[in-house]
This record gives sequence, C-alpha cells and structure tokens, in this order.
Amino acid sequence: MQNEAIAKACCANLYQSDMAKLIMGDSLHPGGLGLTNKLGRLMGLERGDPVADLASAHGVSAQALGRVFRCSIVGVEFGAEAVRQAHETSAVSGNAHFVRGDAESLPLRSGVFDAAVCECSMSLFMNKARAVSETARLLRPGGKFGLSDVTVQPGSLPDDLTGDRGQVLCMTDALTADGYVELLEQGGFTVTERLDASDEIIKILDEVESKLAGFLAIQRAVGQPAGDAPLDRAPELIAKVRDMVGPGDLGYWLFVGEKNSPA
Repeated sequence: MQNEAIAKACCANLYQSDMAKLIMGDSLHPGGLGLTNKLGRLMGLERGDPVADLASAHGVSAQALGRVFRCSIVGVEFGAEAVRQAHETSAVSGNAHFVRGDAESLPLRSGVFDAAVCECSMSLFMNKARAVSETARLLRPGGKFGLSDVTVQPGSLPDDLTGDRGQVLCMTDALTADGYVELLEQGGFTVTERLDASDEIIKILDEVESKLAGFLAIQRAVGQPAGDAPLDRAPELIAKVRDMVGPGDLGYWLFVGEKNSPA
C-alpha cells in the first residue's frame, strides 16, 4: 500500500507540473477540449446534471463541461497542487468544485450523480476494476460514465516506451479498446458508445514535437551540452510513438457506459 501511495504521488506531481502543461497543453490529453465536449455530447449531458470528473487535474475539462453543458461538476484529483490551482480558476467561473481524493476510493456520496467522466487517466490507475466500481457507486441507475483513454495492443511497446517513460505517456498499463469495454461491462455498465479518436494522437504529437524543437533550440543557444537533459531523446521517442499509431498498435478511444439497473 505504501508503494502504491508513493507511485500515485509521483504520477500526480508529474501531471500537475508546469512542464507537463507547457508541453501537453492545459487539457493534458489528445483532442483537447474539443474531444472533451464530444464526450459530453455522447453522454447526453444536460443542464443541471451533477457530474463527477475523476482525476480532474487542473480542472480545465471540468470547467469546460460545466460551461458548455451547464451541468454541476465535482472534480476529484490526487494532486494537492492541482486541486489548489483548480480552485483558483473555478472561483472565477463558479461552475465546478474540486476535492482532493483517490479515484479508487472516491470521497463522494453514493447514488447522487447523473454522470461521471474520466479522461486519459484510467490507463494510469493501478486498480482499474476498483476505480470503475467506485464510479458505479456514485451513479444513479441509468447514469452515464464517459471514458476516454489510450489503447495499446499487447506486446507492441518498444523497450524505450516501457517502464517510467511508458507510464508518463499513459501507455504501460493501457488496455485495448475491447479491454476497456470488458472493464466497463464487468463493473456494471452497458457500453452504448465507442469511438475511435486515434487521429488525435498524431495531432498532439505534432504539437509536442514543435514545442520540443523550440526547447532544444534554446538549449543549443545557451550552450547546454547534448545528453544533459531528458529532452534530448524526446524526438526519437516521439517518432517511435508515431510509428505505433498507423498499424493500430497505439490508439485513443472514447467510451460511454450506462449503469445497469439493479436486477
């Protein structure tokens, strides 16, 4: 349990860092807020719906959903700094509230939410089945769970993209598209929507590549020797990630599950 807590804290620290936001953008996932809103439409979110956002990071997606669909959002995030920042920005918009907590043990009441979302985070959870079970607990019967995440075919990851590097990219513990469907079905949901959004990976890779080129140019300009920073190998790793998308070894999918009614 102690090792799990340390791993979760390290992951949260990385994704709430300024560097992560600078490279990946505020939404921290492929497709940005456009794909977040598409997920909301697939879920059928409506004005006034109470919605939980699991692993809400800095609250960008939560506030966007609240703004677009006029629903009431509660974001749950493990990282304390990310929650603090989310509170600051939501104080202006007033359409979302944020609490610190673990998606595998949610600090929210049972059966009071109409919907829940989890973007590009289920792949990082150590106990995915527990996280899905907790999500089902929050929802009323018929409630919707919108999930978007990285998909990886078993055995397809190059050695350079396993371990910590793969974890950072949400790849090491990602499932296949069918694997996420099975996860949801075993957790008490009927999958009503599944959408392939893998093209968004190429778009975000293009953006990251452009930003990294600028960082590396600055390194050279200030005379930093090659090999002194993790960014030096980034272009090579980006190329390997890009090569996985075409044959379908790496993807990004959206799913909507409807909570089953009690038998």
